[in-house]
Parts: sequence; structure tokens; C-alpha cells
Amino acid sequence: MSDPWSGSMMIEGRVVPSASGGPRIEFRSGPGEAIAVAERAEPVASGRRFPFALGRNKSRGETHLLTYSDGYRVRIGSSGDAQTVLESETGTRLGIILVTDTATAISITAGTLFHFVPHPEEARTPDVFRLLVLDVFGVEMGRLNLIRTPQGWGRRDDTADTHLWWDRTGEHLPHPILGARLAVERRIDRDERDALLAACVDMVLALRPYITELKRLDD
Repeated sequence: MSDPWSGSMMIEGRVVPSASGGPRIEFRSGPGEAIAVAERAEPVASGRRFPFALGRNKSRGETHLLTYSDGYRVRIGSSGDAQTVLESETGTRLGIILVTDTATAISITAGTLFHFVPHPEEARTPDVFRLLVLDVFGVEMGRLNLIRTPQGWGRRDDTADTHLWWDRTGEHLPHPILGARLAVERRIDRDERDALLAACVDMVLALRPYITELKRLDD
């Protein structure tokens, strides 16, 4: 497989059931094996599946583990306070994502990476939530859709204009967000890669509201 991080890219992260009974995200840049997967670091209690609460303004405190195909791992610590913490598997702090009415990703080594803001025209539809990814100067560097319904996977909008989709369908799952679709039009480094995928995990699995439109998931 070619390096999906080497230039313009489109990544889909779809929610699927995990062996533990909770939701898991599988990230792909095309057909074939996942380039990364993420799921809750602690096992879900026996008999529980896809636990979540709709309409919450603050996420539960929990940790998810993002594992790349080469074995590299990032721990994503989500909580109800103002920041999400990114750490290596050994506990080294990699960065944080500050969440207020919007969100900002900050690397420990590189400083501010980018901001997540609502799409200025239509941030919320029945099928998707739409966000922009801005660089440190406030210039758009990518777009992110959070998929609410199976029909949302088939929506062709400004994140799809320059990419060929390999799968337009989806399935109903007992989770308020079915996955994320990220389009970035330039090469990204490892700090940016980790923060972008961690943000997807944080919003999709931990239900962290990076924009105000995400605070009412059940509307």
C-alpha cells in the first residue's frame, strides 16, 4: 500500500463492533486492510454493547487506544474538562486538544497544529456534521464530515470532489455517529496525523463536542 500520509489524502473511519462489545473505528485510505484502528482501552462490561448517552454537553471520562498498522500506538484521554490528552503507549505526553465552542490541537514539540471549526454554510444536516480544519494561520487545510446516518456515507459534497469513493453505502448501528470522513489537501507529518485521527476518535467514540452543533446529537 502506498503511504497515505505523503500528500493529498482522504481517510474514512467507520464504526464497527469490537470483540469487547463496544464500538471500534477502522480507518482506511482505500480498499483493503485498515491503516489504523481505535477502540476503548478498557474492556466494556459483559452484556453491554455500544454504551453511550445522547445529548450530553460533556463526554464521559475514558481512554481510547489508536493503533497504526505498523504497531505504533497513541492513547487518547477524553474527559469532561476542557482538554483531551494524547500520549504515547509508554505515557509520554504528545499533545492536547483544547475544546470550547471550537477545538484546537496542540503538539508538545511543534505548538499549535490546527483548529476545528464548524462549516460556515451548513455545519449540521440530518445526515452529517461538517467541520473545517484550519492551520495555525487560520487557512483551511482540510474538511471533516461526521456521519450521522447510513445515507451520510453517500453524500457527495466538497470533501468528495477530488476523491474517488470506494464504498458509498453504510449500515445502521446503535451509535449516534457512524464514523468520520477526512479530506486533507497536503502532506501531513506524524504530529498532525496523530492529532487528526485522535480528533476523529474523540468526537466519534467519546462524543466530545468540538463544535456547538455537536452538543445536541439527538436533535
